Amino acid sequence: MKTLSFSILAASFVLGAVGCSSEAPPPPVAKKAAAKAATAAEAAAPAASPGPEYTYSYNPAGRRDPFRSPVVDNPKREKLGGTACDEPLCRWDVDQLRLVAVISGDSNPLAMVEDPQGRGHVMRRNTKVGRRGGKVTRILRDKVTVSEFTQSTDGTKLIENERSLDLVPESKMPAELNLLTNRNWGE
Repeated sequence: MKTLSFSILAASFVLGAVGCSSEAPPPPVAKKAAAKAATAAEAAAPAASPGPEYTYSYNPAGRRDPFRSPVVDNPKREKLGGTACDEPLCRWDVDQLRLVAVISGDSNPLAMVEDPQGRGHVMRRNTKVGRRGGKVTRILRDKVTVSEFTQSTDGTKLIENERSLDLVPESKMPAELNLLTNRNWGE
């Protein structure tokens, strides 16, 4: 208890000593004259601007929110059909699929592709294909065109990327195995 009261007494003494100074305060008349001289100097000197003459404002219109994912919840992508799909052909990239057959003599052409596991899938126009949300746009007699949509780097545009699957000529196709004789058909 004695040390606490002693430290409070010492602190009040130090503060009292600092507050006292040897100089006397200037008379009130001198303060008024100094204030008049300062206003006259400000009127004579050109006005200096404290900062820039403009204020910065940020307009986020047309720009991507940097805190949201550019892939998820994109309304432009959903409008163009690039939504996530749960069809079997959406499990692989377009490069992994192999075009096996095309039926093109009809108004609704068909194509058959083979996935990496060896399963066949039938495609028509507007069939969703690939991991990037692509869809079949054209089926010709020797190739199929798939359009994929990717987002530009600034996030404002969707860029269409056309990829094609070409039909492999019969001379380059692997020989089929005859299960009865256990030999290739051509032998």
